[in-house]
Amino acid sequence: MSYKDWRVRLDDILEAIGRCQSYTDGMDVAAFAADTRTQDAVARNLEIIGEAASKTPEPVRDEFPLVPWQQMAEMRHILIHEYHSVDPEILLRTVQNDLPPLVTLVQAALDSAEGPDGQMPVVHHYRRRHR
Repeated sequence: MSYKDWRVRLDDILEAIGRCQSYTDGMDVAAFAADTRTQDAVARNLEIIGEAASKTPEPVRDEFPLVPWQQMAEMRHILIHEYHSVDPEILLRTVQNDLPPLVTLVQAALDSAEGPDGQMPVVHHYRRRHR
């Protein structure tokens, strides 16, 4: 995976977070629980977050251990494979409580990703090992 490719994964995470927040802005649990279209949109974007997290190369995930990569991937797994038991309140609380700090962590990873030569050293090492 090239340097830019893994950054696209992080951009996808940030974009999906923004969509979730936009879709639920001003909603309380009752309004969200009654709006299946918004639930579906939020679930889809949480799936995107989880997929992007799971496809981010391991050296990058290791470089940024504060980002909850595993939890994002696990949420995707639940939404895909255990969709029948997903609680709308948990979805909304995830958007309201868990995504704002995630924005900060993912953005910090993007901001600190560039080394002096324009590439994050860990990614340069990753590319050499996986050609």
